[in-house]
Amino acid sequence: MFRMKRRDFIKTIASASAAIGLPTIIPASALGKGGAVVAVLYSLYCLYIQSLDLMQFDHFAAAASERVTMGSIGLGTQGTANTQNFFGDKRVQIVGLCDVNNTEGPQYYGYGNNETKGLRNARKLFGMDIPTYDDFRELLARKDVDVVMTALPDHWHAIVGIACVNAGKDVFGEKPLTRTIREGKVLRDTVLNSGRIWQTGSWQRSLPDFVRAAEIVRNGYLGRVSRIKIGLPSNFKAEVLPPVPVPKGMNWEMWQGPAQPSYFNPRKTFTRWRGVTNYSAGKIADWGAHHLDIAHWALGFDDTGASEIVPELVQWPKNGFSDQPLKFRVVMYYPNSVEIEISDMNRNGVEFFGTKGKLFVSRETLYSDPIGIAETRILPTESRLFPIRSGNHFTAFIDSVLDRRAAVTDIGVAHRTNTGCLLAEIAYRLNRPIKWDAKKEEIVGDDEAARMCDRAYSAPWQLQA
Repeated sequence: MFRMKRRDFIKTIASASAAIGLPTIIPASALGKGGAVVAVLYSLYCLYIQSLDLMQFDHFAAAASERVTMGSIGLGTQGTANTQNFFGDKRVQIVGLCDVNNTEGPQYYGYGNNETKGLRNARKLFGMDIPTYDDFRELLARKDVDVVMTALPDHWHAIVGIACVNAGKDVFGEKPLTRTIREGKVLRDTVLNSGRIWQTGSWQRSLPDFVRAAEIVRNGYLGRVSRIKIGLPSNFKAEVLPPVPVPKGMNWEMWQGPAQPSYFNPRKTFTRWRGVTNYSAGKIADWGAHHLDIAHWALGFDDTGASEIVPELVQWPKNGFSDQPLKFRVVMYYPNSVEIEISDMNRNGVEFFGTKGKLFVSRETLYSDPIGIAETRILPTESRLFPIRSGNHFTAFIDSVLDRRAAVTDIGVAHRTNTGCLLAEIAYRLNRPIKWDAKKEEIVGDDEAARMCDRAYSAPWQLQA
């Protein structure tokens, strides 16, 4: 069996990452508008991550003193994939599983297929003897859980995240950070005051093509960048999804939690919930949490934000379950005369426009005009952004937990990105420009817009700092 020492692995992966170009497996020409192969690409990325374990690096063959115990909260498609990746790290022991779905049989779970997710599937994958829960508070009460992976609908992110931190757990939390800006501020402050490690699942910062693109921009190879275009997949179209009986084994009340009460439909609940404002801000926060994050990273805007957000186009559905816009375009104005356009009518990815050319990056490709810019070799003496010490987004989190260093996408980074996405949502819902004080983190001169930075919870749930 092939073995490699940790120091040699780190050296090798750093030099080879650009050549790997993962996951540049499917040509851009094969992609439909809206990123129809997202699930496939993510699965391929997961397989790549798991393949690292097969090489049995000494780094992964950890001593007992370098192991952590993990509980997973939320075991749908995303949460199951995340847990599989942690399961493949020899430093991690999965000791608890939590999900409100303990049903049998296909219920339209997953990305458009009938694969059953939830506790029954998770136990088969990770161990039939692992304790399971449908209430996250029971898992968090366990003193033998060091870290928690959370992958829940957006309306749960703040409450569960704060509960994890207050229980003394380090957290790998899925993006977007929270459903509202106020929630994000409270969660961020709670994490910073706790000393816990928080990493958000914005894994594009761990992909070589995005790292290279950000380093090219940071080091001035595009010249002065004044404009960025971000393309997102489209929101869900008009589709009638009527109420159906809640299946046995499904804790529907717990799934809704702090959201306003609504009806159950498996397709709406498990595959289309991002189309419902009650649960999510839609694609602007879902994919925006990835792509706006890269734009901020490349420009050095992780600690600031836009000053004005202007909606240029928004179209709303006239029927169906979804109340997210069918089409939208928002322009955000940042310091140093930088503008960032976010739209579901642009190509899925991030495109930088500079005085020396343009550069486009996505999960499928990296190219530039002129061509040579994308092929730029970043020298060791230049600004380097690649932060992954062990090779991928998941093991990097465990690295941070063990050595108590800031995570790749820490709480501050996640909050600033999420804030930008939610400001765009507020602007296109009101269909008017809004002004933002990035230092005070306040909307300026618009009380209605300011109120939309928060939301009402269903009893008995409250935001506990």
